[in-house]
Amino acid sequence: MNRLRCVFVVARTEYLKWLTDPRVIIVGVLLVFMRSLAVEPLLERAVKFGEKLNILEPFVAVGNSGMLVMLMPCVFLVLISDYPKMTGSTLFFIRRTGKTNWFWGQVLFLLMAIVTFLLAVLVGSMLVSGGSFAEDWSNTVTKYSARFPNEAGSFTSQLLPSNLYNQLSLMSAVTHTLALMTMYLFSLSLIIYFFKLIHIQSFGLFAAIFIVAAGVMTCSLKMPSMWAFPMANTIVWLHYDEILRAQNFPVWCSYAYFGAAVSVLIAMNITAARKLQLYNIEMVE
Repeated sequence: MNRLRCVFVVARTEYLKWLTDPRVIIVGVLLVFMRSLAVEPLLERAVKFGEKLNILEPFVAVGNSGMLVMLMPCVFLVLISDYPKMTGSTLFFIRRTGKTNWFWGQVLFLLMAIVTFLLAVLVGSMLVSGGSFAEDWSNTVTKYSARFPNEAGSFTSQLLPSNLYNQLSLMSAVTHTLALMTMYLFSLSLIIYFFKLIHIQSFGLFAAIFIVAAGVMTCSLKMPSMWAFPMANTIVWLHYDEILRAQNFPVWCSYAYFGAAVSVLIAMNITAARKLQLYNIEMVE
């Protein structure tokens, strides 16, 4: 079987299983939380200000909210926590494709699952935004605090802080949010995969949750050590000063951080996949 075809077949098979997994319903629960915590407060501001939001602004708010940046990885970890599935078909695939091709099929599956998950969040936030599309930030976001200064320090103001709209165009904010969140989820997934491949599945999920929790804690306290964890590197506005055209932490360093992390994790996973011993495999689906 052609190598690329092997990789694609493995990825497609895993992806179809994943899409039909009953746990996918929790994405709907996440969208409800997303609407309640991020979208509705912005919509209330739009009504009060008298102008519509930009259709993409709620997604940027979701991707930069401390609460939702914690919830999104946790929901995704639940969705992929038992992957790669070690069943009777695993033996069949590995015999037909080889361990390396099987592993790269799993990596492609992960990327497909992450893109699908983030697209669901993006489309969900756009559908409930009630806004209109434009390349620039809306006046509701950029001028609301000037019109209502007494609300400048509120929770809703922190959803889209001035660190974003003073320093970045809307399209740049959307691009960075998507790219960094993709790498965040991919890194966490590779951690789970590694421990699954060496048959310590529960520890992999624990390690991933610990990394998320440590990121939440250090970001909440604005500790310098927060940049050692992926969460701070994912939140775009943390990289920028509120007013000055300066970066608290260069965005390129976050891309380098994730690039290094993913490279190391891929190498660890490939090594583990090549040494994979298939025992205690369930022979039924």
